[in-house]
Amino acid sequence: MKINFDTAKQIHNLLFTFMGLFHEKFLLRFRQEFHEYSRVPCLKKNHMKILNVLYQRDRITLTEISKMLDIEKGSLTTLVDLLEKEDFVIRTSDPMDRRKTLIRLSSRGREEMDRVMDFCAQKMNEILHDVDSVEIQQFVTSLQSAVKFMRKI
Repeated sequence: MKINFDTAKQIHNLLFTFMGLFHEKFLLRFRQEFHEYSRVPCLKKNHMKILNVLYQRDRITLTEISKMLDIEKGSLTTLVDLLEKEDFVIRTSDPMDRRKTLIRLSSRGREEMDRVMDFCAQKMNEILHDVDSVEIQQFVTSLQSAVKFMRKI
């Protein structure tokens, strides 16, 4: 089914509005407060984005990470080099294609991301504390629907 121009424009506007609000209301707050909480001050925001992708996915190539985060492959390699040096990630050969290298979290990386997720959940709880539980459930349902839809396209 083809959508019309106005619907496409509306989707575009809603996505960019959501991204801006998500960064303002959540990510910026998480990053500012987590920097003080973190035991790993050498990690910058793009390192954390990479670790988050790896936390969600088991093994992934640099090319896939590059596409997901819109980071140039050369820059990404440098970022992953530091993560590997600090023992947050492990590089392995793809058993299906020896030309490809897979990146995954190390046990230290998994432990740190578990800490990050706990921290973010606590901050999320603080941010949403005064929001009505019905609205929160509607928001969760909407996000689940949006994620399901995005995975289909």
